[in-house]
Amino acid sequence: MMLLPLYVHPLTDPEAWDCLPRGSACWTIVNVHNGPGAARDEVYTAATARLHESGVRMLGYVDLGYGARPNGEVWCDIVGWSQYPVGGIFFDQTPSDATSLAYVAQVVRAVRGAVVLNPGTRCAPGYAALADMVCTFEGTWESYIALYGDNSIAERDWPNAAHLVYGVPTARLGEATALLLRRAGHGLVTDLAGPLPYEGVPSSLRTRAAAR
Repeated sequence: MMLLPLYVHPLTDPEAWDCLPRGSACWTIVNVHNGPGAARDEVYTAATARLHESGVRMLGYVDLGYGARPNGEVWCDIVGWSQYPVGGIFFDQTPSDATSLAYVAQVVRAVRGAVVLNPGTRCAPGYAALADMVCTFEGTWESYIALYGDNSIAERDWPNAAHLVYGVPTARLGEATALLLRRAGHGLVTDLAGPLPYEGVPSSLRTRAAAR
C-alpha cells in the first residue's frame, strides 16, 4: 500500500491534489498547519471534500514531538481533524523507545479510524500492535541503500511496516519501489528531495494522471 504525505497547500500546487490515487491502495496524509490548524481552513475543507467524494482515502497529520507534546494538545489535534473527511490519523515524530509505549497507547485510543505511526526508524516491538502501519524507515535513497543494500535479502520488516524513501533518482524509481516492496510492502518512494520532500507528489503520479 502507498503511504503518501501531501504537505503542499491546495492553492500552491493544485495539480498535485488532482493526481492522487483513488481507492484502498493508498492513504494520502494531509496537513493544514502542522496538524489541523487552530481554525477551520475553508480551502482545505473544499479540497478534502472533493477528494473524499472521488474516493481518495486521507489521514490527518498529528505531531507527537517524539513524546514531548502533552496529551491534551495531541487530543485537541485529533478532535480538530473531525472537521475534515479523514479516515484516521498519521502520528509523525512518534517516539521509538519502550518507555514511551504507554504515552503512545494513550493517544492512539482517541482515534476513530486508521492509525499510522512514524518513528522513522526501528522501534520497540510493542509499537506494531498499536497501529495499522508503522513507518520504520524515513530518509534518503542513499541512506536506504546504505542500510539495506541494492539487493538486500535480509529479513523482511514487520508485516505492518512502511518505509518512506525520498530523493530517489527518477531513473531508479522502479528499482527503489521493488526494493521497498521486498523489505516492507507499504510506504513511498519519491524523486522529490529534502529538505521538503512531501511538498508535492512523485513525478510518476503526475505522469499517470496526465495519461488518464
